[in-house]
Amino acid sequence: MKHALTALTLIVLPLGTAAAQPATVRLDAAEQTRAGVAVSPAAERSFADQVRVVGQVVGAPGSTVAVKSVVAGRVEEILVSPGDRVRTGDPLIVLHSHAVLTLHGELLRTHRELQLAQNRLDAGRQLYELEGISRMELDRRSQEALAARLAYEQARAELIDLGYTEEGVDRDLEEQETEPHLTVRAPAPGVVLDLPVQQHEWIESYATLTVLGDPAQVELQLQLPPDEAHSVAAGDEIRFGLVGRDADQGRAVVATRVPRVDPQTRTVMVRARILDAPGNLFPGVFVEGMLQRGAARTAVSVPEAAVTRIGEHDAVFVRQGPETFAVRQVSLGRHGDAAYEVTDGLSVGEEIATAGVFFLKSALLKGSGGES
Repeated sequence: MKHALTALTLIVLPLGTAAAQPATVRLDAAEQTRAGVAVSPAAERSFADQVRVVGQVVGAPGSTVAVKSVVAGRVEEILVSPGDRVRTGDPLIVLHSHAVLTLHGELLRTHRELQLAQNRLDAGRQLYELEGISRMELDRRSQEALAARLAYEQARAELIDLGYTEEGVDRDLEEQETEPHLTVRAPAPGVVLDLPVQQHEWIESYATLTVLGDPAQVELQLQLPPDEAHSVAAGDEIRFGLVGRDADQGRAVVATRVPRVDPQTRTVMVRARILDAPGNLFPGVFVEGMLQRGAARTAVSVPEAAVTRIGEHDAVFVRQGPETFAVRQVSLGRHGDAAYEVTDGLSVGEEIATAGVFFLKSALLKGSGGES
């Protein structure tokens, strides 16, 4: 009993102080084997201030374009599918629109009025030469012809802005027919990334019909707690992986920090440029990882399995001989990759127990083998 009380008294004193020698546990080789005790030297490695981040892959700025329709209408036909590569001018979607029908009617009307106004102006010029009309009347007819031309050119320009070609407009004028269909074409080359409409669906004006872009031009949009975001700076490194695929790791650096808090998640948004991608990344894929804030520093490192809690202190068991382990109070710093940074209490190369630590602690607390 006196032996056990001595052991308990040792662990009440602050570890590593002058008031007492470090508490020890003695186990012979056979006992160490049965307890699964393993020993390795304390190593030196780099530690950084890290924060966990989650987010998703997004298109890089300028890498996508949303194709919209200026007019409302019904989706008559969808000519592409997500993943299709298109060139500038390729047809994407055909709409049936009353607004387009009206514009064609306006084109025919203004074209006819322009013809009439031009005929009146030509006749007026002949009459003016014969002194059949006044100069004022000739100027009035000239103004009417100019107004008619402006109205016609405006109607023509509106159809061309919608996507009609000059040849298509001329053909409609020649056939004297109105056309309710509008073919929406690709404004730039790219890949169809999104197709949010369905066939026969009615859409409002300026609704997005499809999104084109380059799927290879992507970035990360990550979420940070507000209290962790203040020290994040451009150039900070991020190690990330796809959610559910931890084995595939990529690398990115912070490009910019968006100065706003998301009202739903209450997080700060960070954009990061991808340096090394874990396979093919496409917009919408979710990722998670660790963001390193600032430069790393080199320090003594111990596996997290080697650290135990004795009293109010973090401690490790340091080998002092083939059969003796001493309790050593340590001060811990950063944590990463299943290891702790030791800021005080341990030197590089000292041998510490990395397995069987629970058994060593139990033996110490029970007083079995404890000595001063």
